[in-house]
Amino acid sequence: MIVVTMVMENNITTKHLKNKPMDYKEFKKIIDWQIAHEKKIYDAYKLNIDLLDAFDEQEKVIDALWKQVLTADGDEWLSWYLYEKDAISGKPRKDMKSHDGDVEICKDIKGLYDYLNKNKYFKI
Repeated sequence: MIVVTMVMENNITTKHLKNKPMDYKEFKKIIDWQIAHEKKIYDAYKLNIDLLDAFDEQEKVIDALWKQVLTADGDEWLSWYLYEKDAISGKPRKDMKSHDGDVEICKDIKGLYDYLNKNKYFKI
């Protein structure tokens, strides 16, 4: 429930965003929270404390919330960036690339946001 709690604490609502995409600052803040959470779980795992099962429901909540924010295609791009490109580790893989024609896209968090925004993948 870390993201839900943070959203409530920071008073992030969607009522004022009708027909506007999430701004970059909020998008990056939420992704940074996810990365920080993942790092804490990994640090605990290095100490032989396995918290992965304990946070399984939380991961489902986070995924469900992203599905409310992004279209199905946008959610796929976010998942690709976080998990296949391994940005969730805080260090996206430089060897994992995607292109739109000749232009590399989604190489960093700003590039991902710009691509999602350009293609109207934000629902809110």
